[in-house]
Amino acid sequence: MPKILMLSDITGLGPDYHVGDEAMAEVAIERLGVMVGKDNLILGCTSPERIPATYGVRSFAFYHIPDAKFRKMLWTQPLSYLKSIFTNIYQVLRCDKVVVCGGGNMTSVWPGVLEARLRLLRVANFFGRDIVLVSQTIGPYEEHHRRRVDQILGNAKWIGVRDLNFSHTQISAPVNFALDDACFLEHHHSDYSRAISEKQKHFACISMRKFGGMNDADVLHAAKAIEQVVRKAGVNTVFIPHHAPRGTEGDIKLGNNVSHLWPEDQFHLVDPIPLASELKALTADSQFVVSMRYHQLIFALSIGIPAVGIYVDQYTQAKLTGAFEAIGLEPMVTSVKEIDENLQALVDKALEARDKFEAAAQRIQSKERHTSLRPYYLLKDEDETRRIDQPERVGEAKGL
Repeated sequence: MPKILMLSDITGLGPDYHVGDEAMAEVAIERLGVMVGKDNLILGCTSPERIPATYGVRSFAFYHIPDAKFRKMLWTQPLSYLKSIFTNIYQVLRCDKVVVCGGGNMTSVWPGVLEARLRLLRVANFFGRDIVLVSQTIGPYEEHHRRRVDQILGNAKWIGVRDLNFSHTQISAPVNFALDDACFLEHHHSDYSRAISEKQKHFACISMRKFGGMNDADVLHAAKAIEQVVRKAGVNTVFIPHHAPRGTEGDIKLGNNVSHLWPEDQFHLVDPIPLASELKALTADSQFVVSMRYHQLIFALSIGIPAVGIYVDQYTQAKLTGAFEAIGLEPMVTSVKEIDENLQALVDKALEARDKFEAAAQRIQSKERHTSLRPYYLLKDEDETRRIDQPERVGEAKGL
């Protein structure tokens, strides 16, 4: 079996766990674990300490140091500089293939992530290791990054992207569209998540985020509109946070700040944040979802739960709209500025279209899963590429 080096911007279960990134990485780890065995996987990330306990794979520290800072380290921290170079060489030589999986994108928006990955991938090219990217968004790039990406990824075996209309414009090499890997995350309860579901019984899942440009008044206004819609539906609210730095900030702080808008016995904040697969199980038990978070929408849409998205700007509008369109559904999204006028009607429309949501989810699970698996077969063994055109055999991989 091939030995595979994985790169993903994740931390494992802990105070800095980020649901969307970890969901995509969890799918990649579980798929490859089935195909080649977890003993043949090693994952590089900035915080590797919790990876073995969370996912059952080995890990190593892979720091996202921008090139400019990295070059200065030659003079300011020469031992760390040399250690980083030799770590890349050592880890690449120990593997047969390299995969960049979901959890951190190849974009100039995060230059440290991009430049650190390009340094390692250049080493992989030098030693002739196959490179595969899955569930990525490629770009946008500054011109100097675009040139390096074109050079280093020019011979990649597979560049898998999760958007239809953007990534292919950012790179010269061909890209391959597949639905976000989180669509295929298996959902299952722990005792913790099951207890929440059983206690709340009939509930809606909501996810919120204080995006840049929003102030506390904007957040409260959006929360009031959501509370009114949930109350009219006659269900409880389960607030699902996706990121809470240090375990208390981010979405959890937001949830605590808006909880007073609900009757005490009708609002439950999921704290601490459990595994993404458990949150998807909670989503599967819900009546509907209202979300400002992209991956909470992905969870709902991929399992047939009616959902409505709330965006704050052009970027988040494109992202949330794209989630619906990729799954073949009419986008049910509204601007946070128009939430009073639109949210109730959109939730009513989504609930009336429950059959359409369920049909779309069944369609992607039966027809799109094999497309999502194609790069993983490439990683398993070149001989397995014959399975790419035989989707009826995909189910052999334990339903992944």
